[in-house]
Amino acid sequence: MHRFSFCTGFILLSAFSAAWAQAPVDYRDVGVVVNDNDTNSVAIAAYFAAKRGVPERNIIHIRTSRSETINDSTFEDLRRQVENYLTSTGLKDSLNYLVLTKGVPHRVDRGGTGGDVNSRSASVDSELMLILGQWSSHIGQATLIIPPSSVRVHPYFARNEPYARRNIIPGSSSMYDMYLVTRLDGLTKEDVFALIDRSGPFTLVNKDSALFVLDMDPTPISATYNDNMPVAADILVQRGWRILLNRDSVYVTDQRNVIGYTSWGSNDHYDHHYTQYARPRNHWTAGSVAETYVSTSARNFTPGATSGQSRIADLIAEGCTGASGYVFEPFTVALSWVNILFERYTNGYNLAESYYMSMPTMSWMAVVVGDPKTSIITAVPPRPSPTIDPVQALCAGDAATLRARGALRGNMSWFAGDTNTVHRAGPPYDARHPLWVGRDSVLARVMPDTGVFMFSFFNENFVGGGWAQVRVIVLPRPKAGFAASADTVYLDRDSSVLFTDTSRYASTRTWDFGDGTTGGDESTVRHTFTRAGTFTVQLEVSNGACTDVARKTIRVEERFPTALETLAARPHSPIVSATPNPAASRATLVYTLPVPALVSIAVFDRLGRNVMVFDEGKKSEGTHRFVLETQKLPPGVYFIRLDAGNGIAGTSLAIVR
Repeated sequence: MHRFSFCTGFILLSAFSAAWAQAPVDYRDVGVVVNDNDTNSVAIAAYFAAKRGVPERNIIHIRTSRSETINDSTFEDLRRQVENYLTSTGLKDSLNYLVLTKGVPHRVDRGGTGGDVNSRSASVDSELMLILGQWSSHIGQATLIIPPSSVRVHPYFARNEPYARRNIIPGSSSMYDMYLVTRLDGLTKEDVFALIDRSGPFTLVNKDSALFVLDMDPTPISATYNDNMPVAADILVQRGWRILLNRDSVYVTDQRNVIGYTSWGSNDHYDHHYTQYARPRNHWTAGSVAETYVSTSARNFTPGATSGQSRIADLIAEGCTGASGYVFEPFTVALSWVNILFERYTNGYNLAESYYMSMPTMSWMAVVVGDPKTSIITAVPPRPSPTIDPVQALCAGDAATLRARGALRGNMSWFAGDTNTVHRAGPPYDARHPLWVGRDSVLARVMPDTGVFMFSFFNENFVGGGWAQVRVIVLPRPKAGFAASADTVYLDRDSSVLFTDTSRYASTRTWDFGDGTTGGDESTVRHTFTRAGTFTVQLEVSNGACTDVARKTIRVEERFPTALETLAARPHSPIVSATPNPAASRATLVYTLPVPALVSIAVFDRLGRNVMVFDEGKKSEGTHRFVLETQKLPPGVYFIRLDAGNGIAGTSLAIVR
């Protein structure tokens, strides 16, 4: 193995919480590649599909060489068959994983495989990883080095999020656009069947007895990868796992209940003193994963072919569930970072995600053996039984915040409707459901319409699912408003104003007269002002869910002005006159406004009492007419006052019979 190092600037230990990690798992996004020319491949594909419920249309039948090593033209034919099937069936963008079976070739020999950084040789797996996507131009190329000396890494390396091919790469506008490729392989067909039986989602592991073995070499080929082992050990100890971290020259063998393993294999300088072919002879737990720092550990899966370096095929035969290896000399840069591998795997990620987050290279030499969706748990969770916080009534246009309590790790979905309505629409109860409105334990949703609405929450893990529902009452938004009998009063006359509530959709009200006094919940209230000034009267109304406020300005004067005082004080005020004058049954008031204004007309008797009030509303600049009916007024002289915004005008009118 040749040394080649590169720097990484990421933090390996993450506090990321895999809330999704116990969600039910299906294999609809897994494609299985079967070589119809090989009976082992056909049998393994059928066994795996039956065990995992892989849809029939996800079985990708090809016919190719049965040899583990093929040339470039044979690979291109193999590639074409896979690509044509994925494209013609519409599976190209719905699959995230490809699983190759024993009997599908392992490696493409294009020459230059003896430690040449410019070699175009690669594993079949790492080439198929890039088909039908933006990285496909790298297939068949020397991809290890970006000139002059940087290592080319695939975009999922060192990530910390569940994988989906169409997900956007963090910090980018591009998608991952790759398939995570694993293979079901071993020395024999029976080895592979046994591997399938001891793997799969949510494999239960006894944490008290399970052991991670990290076997360092005192004189390693690469200090970087040797030093990754104690980093991984620290992470695992923090998470409560048992570890065996060996720093001396002993090559560790014969360990029990191994859940994770890493060593230098036949690159360990001392392995031959303790074992043959660097086989650790471990007892492995179901769900176990391994990495050995060996250049060609995946060069073959052939019984009896023991020459050369140690093989991951022997680990699978011993009982390991998943392992990464390399079909040609990969340089140390291609090796898995076990501090990432074990950290991700014990945090709920599946086998394929964990390996690809820890292996940097693409279109190079790597192979991952195992069911891609194998994951481990240390306890069986209870069946979810969520509840939802009650929601206070709110108003149309407000956002309802729905909060589920007691939700467990797994799938979480919200639906518009009660549970019976959701069930009538049928499964699946996820984003494909016609009533689905959101995920996670909290849903914020604007409620534009009034009425009573039901929402359902579904929390599901691999044990089962639980439902809860909540009612949301949405009321019309109140509209505050009120009328005032006058907007100007006089302390030497009657300084009281009658206020009348004209609000809509209100159940309670509060008055504030602006002069330091307030009123109660009355819909009609008369208030007497005791000092001169301009006061803002406010009415706040509520329907129990939200409020609205209306305001009017009331002007309180010291004394009632005469007509001459009014006209003299306001030379640019509006002008008003009455005709005929005197009048018998009606008179026409003609008034002229210098500017647009809100107009009101008040009639006062000789004692200054307000006997009539008319609200003309908003009038434009210019001359206007108003017919005043006087039949009900007794004969006498009356004063007419015109209020127009900030202007006042007046005239007298005699009524005769």
